[in-house]
Formats: sequence, structure tokens, C-alpha cells
Amino acid sequence: MTHTGKAPVPRRPVRAASYCRLSLAAMDDTTKVDDQDALNHQVAERRGWTIPPELVFKDNSRSAWQRNRKRPAWDAMLQAIDRGEVDAIVVYHGDRLVRQPWDLELLLNVARDKGIRLASPTGERNLDDPDDQFILRIEAAAACRESDSTSRRQKNEHRRRREKGIVRAGGRGGRAFGFETDGLTHREAEVELIRECAARLLAGEGAGAIARDWTARGIPSVTGAQWGHGTIKKMMLRPRLAGLMPDGESKAAWAPVLDDDPAKAREMWEAVKAVLEGRAAAYTYTTNARAHLLSGIPICGPCGNPQVIRHNSRRRNLIGYGCNTPGCRRTHRSKDHLEGYVIGHVLELLGDPGFIARLEAPADDGLAAELAGLEARKAETENTLRNLVDNPHVKPDLLVASITRFAEQIAAVRARIALSSRRRLLIEHAGLTEDQWGGLPLATRRALVTATYRITVWPARKRGPGFEAETVDLDPVGEDEE
Repeated sequence: MTHTGKAPVPRRPVRAASYCRLSLAAMDDTTKVDDQDALNHQVAERRGWTIPPELVFKDNSRSAWQRNRKRPAWDAMLQAIDRGEVDAIVVYHGDRLVRQPWDLELLLNVARDKGIRLASPTGERNLDDPDDQFILRIEAAAACRESDSTSRRQKNEHRRRREKGIVRAGGRGGRAFGFETDGLTHREAEVELIRECAARLLAGEGAGAIARDWTARGIPSVTGAQWGHGTIKKMMLRPRLAGLMPDGESKAAWAPVLDDDPAKAREMWEAVKAVLEGRAAAYTYTTNARAHLLSGIPICGPCGNPQVIRHNSRRRNLIGYGCNTPGCRRTHRSKDHLEGYVIGHVLELLGDPGFIARLEAPADDGLAAELAGLEARKAETENTLRNLVDNPHVKPDLLVASITRFAEQIAAVRARIALSSRRRLLIEHAGLTEDQWGGLPLATRRALVTATYRITVWPARKRGPGFEAETVDLDPVGEDEE
């Protein structure tokens, strides 16, 4: 043997990357990412490879089939390969790594000429070997086809269920509040609670107040978590309560929750929806609206912005409603005086027999049926237009105008249904006394104020104590107003 006098260069230990992914068991594989990593370490150990902590990449609840789904750990691993930090990749199964051909091509391109090996419990491949690349491309194509087939079967199943008026019961608790796990059968005790909630919302009570009350009463949600403003609102906005599919239009297979009569249930749900969505829009200003009766309700005459609670800077024990808009701040009224003045007029109006008689006059009947009919005609027209869209004899602007007209009519009917919620609120509190007023929730009192009068406050004409009624305009809310 000839000696060169040079010591042999030690071979660098193989640094392997462990890649793990779980996509919510969508492919019938529930092996957790931590379990996958443990198996990957065993595979590497049998080959004498090391997996440094910084080369462990985990994508939990990440799909490798959806083109637009982000995989942060996958991207980080490709960057590590590109920097030359990876000699091998270990995966629990090939489909954990790629399920689409373009992902494989991206990996092969990044790993080109780096001699990177790919290992799993079933064997090993060399990413630079043309034969291994051929096999990997076949496996990626097969995985892609399997994913496409699974997606197609799921979509067909969802379509069949929709045609039958059925959707997945769903929910983090395995069911929807008010229903059994089959998504069809009512849970009567919860149905009564939902109807109670709808009545309280239509009476002007806030979703947050109802949530606090239900929590205090020990009423559990389907997940066991406490109720909050958001969970109450989300539940009450679901078309399911009106016996409708998630599109809010198609009839569902289950009976409506809000009323045994489907038409009445639809009208009540639309009214609740209008109240909740309207209330959210009303609180765009910054104010402690839930602490005071008129916060944000009176309008400053000169600038048109809502008045809020303001403390007297010199006499801190005095508070009032005032304009807080920079450049204006010209209106301010004593809290007690303005509230007393408004409450007196509201109670007087609620005690007026003529006013109540006008409210009790027959309202529009069949609004729910009219709404359902318009929605059905709109859907039918949209379907027809899809078939005519490529017809050169049909003008696009006519197609748009036709759909727009239906949308306008549907919005008008929904507005009439929302108006009925105001009428219901006022009729329910007809003849209200001052003592009864004090016993109402603050949210209900605020709702009665906004349902009866628009309040505009103008600058005072003189300084000193007293209340100038002539500088406060109370304009009755018309029957055609929300």
C-alpha cells in the first residue's frame, strides 16, 4: 500500500430533515405530527443519520392537495435544502411530503445535484437518480388522482345532501345549539331558549346582556364554553333557525326553530337579523353607550354628530350629554334634564290611543312567502342566464340589470320585515308607566327611544340653570322608517 502522508478526510455525518404533516385526517390518516416525528427519528437512527432539532419541520392541519394552502414548514425545509443544510429527508409516508406533481418538481429542482436521499419506513430514494425520480413522479400522480377522486366523492355527497335539504350537523360541539347530533331533531329545552333570545333581541335587549344572563343561569353552550356577545349573535344569525339551508334561501329538511309556522319563523329570523346587523352598525362611534340611556342617540344640530357623555371639567360631579367633535362642541345638556324630557315624551306617545291604533293596523301579510318567491325567481333567472351567457344575442348589461332588480326587490321586502320588528316592540310596550319604564333593561329603554323619536340638540340660547325645551327637537319616527 502506498502512503500519501495525508490523513483521510472524515466524512460528515448525514444531517437529515424530519418532515411531518397532518391535514385534519382528511385522508383517513390520524397519525399526529409528533408521532410521525418519532417514527422519522427511528428511520434515521437505523441508517446512522442525525436529525438536528432545527431540521424538524411540522405542518399541522395543512393540506398538501389544495393549491392555495400555505405550508410554512414545507417552505422552511426547501430553504434549508437550498442553503445546503440538508443531506436527507425522512417522512412517515410519501403522501405526507407531496400530493401534487408540482410540489415534487419544486423539491427536485431545489435538491438538484445535492445527492439528497428520501427515506420512509417503506424504503429509500435518491432525488438525483433518474429512475427514482420516475418512480416518485408516478407516486405523486397517483396521490394527486386519489385526492381528486376523494374531493369529487365528497362534493357529490355534499350536493346530494343539499338537494335533500341536509347539511353536516357540524360545530365544535358536534351539533348545533337547539338540535340533536343528527342535525334534524330539535332539542326542545334549547329551542325554548332560542325563542326566548329572539324575543329579547326584538324587545331591544343586547346580545351581550343575554349572554351574561345565560352564563349566570348556568346554561351551557354545545362546547361547554361561556356565552358571549359573539356566540349569541352568530347563533341567531344562522338561517338554520328559520328552517333554511346555509344560503339563507333554500328550504331545509328540518323544522324551523323560531316558530312552528315556517312563514312566521322566516319573518322572525329576518327581523332578528335586521336588529343584530343594524345594532352593529349603530355603534360605530366611541361611547359608553351601555351605561347611559341617551349616549350616542341625540344629534348635535350644528355638526350632525352624535352626542356622548361628558363630565363638567370644573364641577366633576355634574355630567351631561354633549358634542365632542373637534371644531364644534357647541351643544351640551344636563343628563337628568335631557333624559327626563325625552322619557316623558316617549311614555306620552306610548300612552296615546291613536298612536297605538295606527301600530295595530293590519301590516303586510305574507312577507316571508313573498321573499321566498323572489329568491326562487332570482335563482331560476341566474341559472337561465348561465346558459345564455355565451349567447351573442343576449346583452350583458341586460343580464346584470335583471339580477340587480331582483336584489333590489328582495332588499325592499327585508326592509318591510325589519319594520315589523319596530312595530312589535312598540305594541308590546304600549301604555307603559313610569314605574314600569324603570324596570326595563337599559337596552330596551334605548330601543324604545330610537323607535319613537329622532333627537336633535341645538346650542343653548342663554347661560345659567334651567332647561330650554325649545332647543331640543323631538321628531317622531315615521311608520316608513327603521
